[in-house]
Amino acid sequence: MRRAGAAFFSLLAAVLCIALALSPRLNPMVGEAERFQRDVAIASGATYISLRAINAALSFAQEVEIGGSVVVTGSVQPFKWLEPVDDTVERVSGLIFAIAVLTGVLSMSMAPAVAAGFFLLALAFLGRGGCEAAPGGWAMTHGGLRRALGSCGGLGFALAIALPFAFILGLWGGEFLTREAWATAHATLDRIGNEANALIGVDTPGGDERGWRESFEAYRSAASVFWNSADELLDASLSLTGIFILRMVVLPSLTLLIVLRTAWHLFGRGH
Repeated sequence: MRRAGAAFFSLLAAVLCIALALSPRLNPMVGEAERFQRDVAIASGATYISLRAINAALSFAQEVEIGGSVVVTGSVQPFKWLEPVDDTVERVSGLIFAIAVLTGVLSMSMAPAVAAGFFLLALAFLGRGGCEAAPGGWAMTHGGLRRALGSCGGLGFALAIALPFAFILGLWGGEFLTREAWATAHATLDRIGNEANALIGVDTPGGDERGWRESFEAYRSAASVFWNSADELLDASLSLTGIFILRMVVLPSLTLLIVLRTAWHLFGRGH
């Protein structure tokens, strides 16, 4: 009787897993994990745009030549000393872009990964139910088959349940722990980004025409702001990079490891 109940429960669980595999978004954790990932992707994209605006302003300033007028090319480039700051911003913005791409890929792959996990769980439950219904039951099943079904179930649990749960908890925890540092770094980038926009828009169409002396002084003042803010810019950029890595990689990975180790200690050794 106990074996019949175990076989029926395994069959029922397998049917439920198949339903969730065919419609993974019925699992609320999938939608929540994708929402967190989309938020991170949007935030990293906004950060990348801000850094690229600063990078464009710095690059533009380096190319300014002073002659009879301010032009974009030439042999006299009085703001070339901004190049180290420009290179640093360019490298950091490239890293932020890579994080944004990674986040987008993870967001799109969450549902297929969860679906694959539920298929594996369904296979494990079907195998367990079949073994329970066979003569001798699960206890008399060949050890290799038991290990194979156990591995299948363990991998399915990791993909279907532990992975989205780890991302939800890790991203939520990262957002909670880094909220203040995030706001401070973004405030710094916004302030310097406004200087970048002012630099790029010195001679905007329809604006007041400036002589080369006035334009040179405007560029010199803006370049001084960038140079004097180089430490703040670097610190804010690296802080945001670290926050993205903490949210997307470190905390979800630690959470996933804790969940899997806990599940192994609770269930793995007994089966």
